[in-house]
Amino acid sequence: MNLQALRYFVEVAHCLNFSKAAKNLHISQPALSQQITMLEEHFNFKLLIRNTRSVTLTKEGAFLYENLQPSFENIESTLHRIEKTGAIPQRTIRIATIPSAASNWIPPLLHKLRERFDDLEFHIQETSSKHVVDLVKGRDYDIGFFRMPAHIRRKTENQLMIRELTSHSVKLVVSAAHPLARLQSINLYEARNETFLHYDPDTSSSLHTTLEQACRTAGFIPKTMGIGPELLTIANLIANDIGVTLMPTDMIDLLPSHQIRGIDVKNQDLSSTISIVWKQSTSIPEITFHALNLLEDLSTRVQRT
Repeated sequence: MNLQALRYFVEVAHCLNFSKAAKNLHISQPALSQQITMLEEHFNFKLLIRNTRSVTLTKEGAFLYENLQPSFENIESTLHRIEKTGAIPQRTIRIATIPSAASNWIPPLLHKLRERFDDLEFHIQETSSKHVVDLVKGRDYDIGFFRMPAHIRRKTENQLMIRELTSHSVKLVVSAAHPLARLQSINLYEARNETFLHYDPDTSSSLHTTLEQACRTAGFIPKTMGIGPELLTIANLIANDIGVTLMPTDMIDLLPSHQIRGIDVKNQDLSSTISIVWKQSTSIPEITFHALNLLEDLSTRVQRT
């Protein structure tokens, strides 16, 4: 017995007509009858009652059809999806992300994805921008959210696809109790005597470069106390008046406003970009493809507000 014979039986049981079933299966009617006969001989019981006018199922045939039909429908559906997308259907999407994007972008993305994919599973890895790029490049993750320094884009543009989602202004961030907190805007040179909490040049290279260049453009080299992670630890240190720093507004918006203040920086066009990255491929899995389209739509909406 082989699976093909079972498939032939399922089609006959569905049509209850040998001629129509043979046409659907693209085989001759005698060949189809032979396959059914061999199947009945294998089981040693009748599956169909045949006469010149009709075809009906025996109770054994009805049992076999009821249990086989869903399996063959699932096989056909799976093969159809593979042929349509050119890839194995995807149930899980793996997302690498910096912490701020994890809060701002991933919840609305997953909400929209679940509207279309009921069985969606996801895995999220919060990490640094550099590690995000490495994880996607190595195909460990499907997409990644990161802050995009120019040198990373030049280095990876031939291997990865990169799309800018949003650009955010960068502000001077101080404790709510700091004397500068009363200001709406500031020339960064006025903060030259402050102690700056810096960013790691390897894990947060975009923000590290932004702070360095902004201070030098303002006419001073920043006095730094140390380096830290991208968001919460630095924010807590600032809230406790340990130092100040420069921070994009998408990060500031995630922090308690009663503890810190963001001050506009005069005479400099400071910004930080959140981008999405994915691996180049001739066939992108369905969920990843849909996620990229959703992110483009979400990006357009954010830019309009």
